[in-house]
Amino acid sequence: MAGEPDFDWSQAASLLGDDPQNVPEEMAAIALELVETTGQRLQEMKDKNLETDRKTICGQAHQLRGSLLNFGFTGVGAVLWKIEKTEYTPEQYRALLAETEELFALSTQMLAERYPSLHLPS
Repeated sequence: MAGEPDFDWSQAASLLGDDPQNVPEEMAAIALELVETTGQRLQEMKDKNLETDRKTICGQAHQLRGSLLNFGFTGVGAVLWKIEKTEYTPEQYRALLAETEELFALSTQMLAERYPSLHLPS
């Protein structure tokens, strides 16, 4: 993967404000909860059997994509869209989840650097 993942900074600013050093406390708490729970939600998706749980997986991808797009995670959202809307083999599914995790980690790092007052885990 070359460069930084796609990220909608204007969307992030619409929720987090224009001062990266002073994000409103309630929005910082929501962003922190999103970051902390996304790893758990991706693990839940990994634990599903693609052959028997495809509908559940698609629903989980849809919900997670919506939450992440609210905070600007467009690169991650694009991969979750593929999980939700396209056909793939179990091997491709594992690769899509790995890509999602990698993009999420990079995007979270970018968000933490741009908005230090979020106090996101590094």
